[in-house]
Amino acid sequence: MAMHWVVVGDAASAKIYESDALLQELTLVDDIRVSHDRVQHLDANGHSTTHLPGSGQAGAQAEHDPHKMTEERFARAVAQTMNEADGHHRFERLIVVAPPRFLGDLRAALSHTASKRVVASIHHDWTRLSGRDLAEQLRKNMPSDAGMP
Repeated sequence: MAMHWVVVGDAASAKIYESDALLQELTLVDDIRVSHDRVQHLDANGHSTTHLPGSGQAGAQAEHDPHKMTEERFARAVAQTMNEADGHHRFERLIVVAPPRFLGDLRAALSHTASKRVVASIHHDWTRLSGRDLAEQLRKNMPSDAGMP
């Protein structure tokens, strides 16, 4: 069965889960948070790493809006995690759940190959749901064209 990764995020935090194709049970892989322009990763074992995301090229709007620039940097940091995991073949399919603006920033920052693995993009803020509730919402809201069993 295909290994799925589910990214659930907003402008300040993102959680990455892995699951089988049925999305019955989600296992936390990474918990990423932004704090004072620093990105902190907390893995399933509670180990923490912190780094400053690269500024890259921000849009004209972001240059005048520090909050938007921080959001875009965070989206790039989350996407970098996904791009690296894709390069290591850690998942076959990717489901991305986020509010519309953050979802757009995240999708824009994914590599070409990681983007091809996205089977569903869901416009919701489900960052506060438990793993069990998230799995239930995913099963209820999965688009019919996502190729899920």
